[in-house]
Amino acid sequence: MSTASTMPVAPSQPALSEPERLINVFFAPTKTFADLRRSASWWVPFVLISLFSYALVFTVDTKVGFEQVSENQIKMNHRAMEQMDQLSPADRARRMDVSVKITKGISYAIPVLILLSDVVIAAILMATFNFGLGTEIRFGQSLAIVMYAGIVTLLRPVLAIVSLFAGSNVEAFNFSNPVGTNPAYYMSLDSATGWLYHLASWFDVFTIWLFVLIGVGFAVVGKKKISSGIAVMIGWFVVLALVSTAWSAL
Repeated sequence: MSTASTMPVAPSQPALSEPERLINVFFAPTKTFADLRRSASWWVPFVLISLFSYALVFTVDTKVGFEQVSENQIKMNHRAMEQMDQLSPADRARRMDVSVKITKGISYAIPVLILLSDVVIAAILMATFNFGLGTEIRFGQSLAIVMYAGIVTLLRPVLAIVSLFAGSNVEAFNFSNPVGTNPAYYMSLDSATGWLYHLASWFDVFTIWLFVLIGVGFAVVGKKKISSGIAVMIGWFVVLALVSTAWSAL
């Protein structure tokens, strides 16, 4: 008993600065997520993600144009393409004008959409891990995990911006799939089956990386095995990929 009472206690991890948190997401994610137990601040990654998203929007507006973006989106939906072909030139022009305004509005509202979607995701995942694995993760921590894991997706707009300035094919540009990090990117929008294109787009390097990081984050903050956290996110990946693909097919 005397020996046990005098054993040294392992020192806790020193507090990380925001730059260290961001860098460690890529190279030592467990350190970043462990630091979220100390402080669940999430505004820094949110601001960075919003800024990089806006940078892509401005680049697309300059290099591609929202008219071309809207045309490409319609090409992805064969039924919508058939309906457009049946319209008179005047009606088609009006329909395209509405589509362009909607696309532009959604693009410039991207920070609000990111925040709302991450809030919903954080709430669902908090419930999943707290009730499924018995963790005691607070909502603020859950939102911080989702935000910091999303830092890796900043590489997607960076690559998209570089490819657009390098002269990539703007006639095939797609906001939801801007770079060739998944099989769907290499499918033709004119000939690819909609549901197959949608399913293939899920097997994206950054999407998979994001899901793995979220699993690691919840496991570290919730003090569970990392393998358990990743297993939960694999389950969510399969469910979301199948459900969204089925919806696309319908």
